[in-house]
Amino acid sequence: MDMDSLSDGDLVLAAQAGDVASLGLLFERYRVSLHALALGIVGYGPQAQDAVHDTFLIALRRLDTLHDPGAVGGWLHAVTRNVCLETLRRASRLVPLDALPHRDLIPAAEASLDEQIDQLALKEWVWTALSTLSETLRVTAMLRYFGSRSSYEEIALVLGVPVGTVKSRLSQVKIKLADALLATADLDHSDARRLSDVATDYFTAATDQMNRGDGYALFADAFAAEPALYLPNGMMLRGRRHLVEDLDSDMTAGIRMHLSHVHASANVTILEATFENPADDPTRCPPATTQVHYQRNGKTERIRLYFAPRPDGDTTQPWME
Repeated sequence: MDMDSLSDGDLVLAAQAGDVASLGLLFERYRVSLHALALGIVGYGPQAQDAVHDTFLIALRRLDTLHDPGAVGGWLHAVTRNVCLETLRRASRLVPLDALPHRDLIPAAEASLDEQIDQLALKEWVWTALSTLSETLRVTAMLRYFGSRSSYEEIALVLGVPVGTVKSRLSQVKIKLADALLATADLDHSDARRLSDVATDYFTAATDQMNRGDGYALFADAFAAEPALYLPNGMMLRGRRHLVEDLDSDMTAGIRMHLSHVHASANVTILEATFENPADDPTRCPPATTQVHYQRNGKTERIRLYFAPRPDGDTTQPWME
């Protein structure tokens, strides 16, 4: 069937049933008119394009609430108008309240990008779109939208960059993600799921091996011969020796590491885990860790390590002292 011949209502129903190609076509159908509307309200410049991006992301989250599929065109234009007026009101505080659309009729634009992405049903599509971003933007987005350490300050600590850099990167993500979602709408998204499943299975097996006391060969084998280990204190260590010594010391002490989440994208894997300390040394390890693995040819060449503070605020590991 020629999808271009489908009505708006048919595309909405297909999209509500999970057909991402229909959703992508629907937004491409209205992109030009939405941009024209935004230009008429906020004028020429990046704010008009931002309004279209925000409309797309809001509609992704709210499309299943549209009860009249045939009215999607008016609904999208209403969302864009609401986003634009909110933008003007924030910028000047001069837009009169009676110029704003009624909240019962127009979907709210206040929801943050974080919430919109977090609530998407088609998360495999999101991961496919994220894979098209640069590594720097992608890892920042992964931490913000899917990680447990998601505040600007925590992301800055994990990545070893200033908070301002984190904010700048996320602003770029916001601009580029909507276009990336549209560009990948008709692709097969199963690779994103397979990549995540493979990484989760591997590191689950590796931590299980360590927790049974059967060694750490699997975990160590995830690393290249001379990986760079970036520590929270700004120090960089080179080589497996430091990693192996720490793993051996922790195993000997009876430390257990329990995976919380594994987030995998092309050449980037983020591990989140908690530590279980032995009864006779309850403060040996911090309560949790976030590890960002940068990989090449399936092996970790660089890793950034972050440790959640202990109750006393200390985040050091034995090999960091």
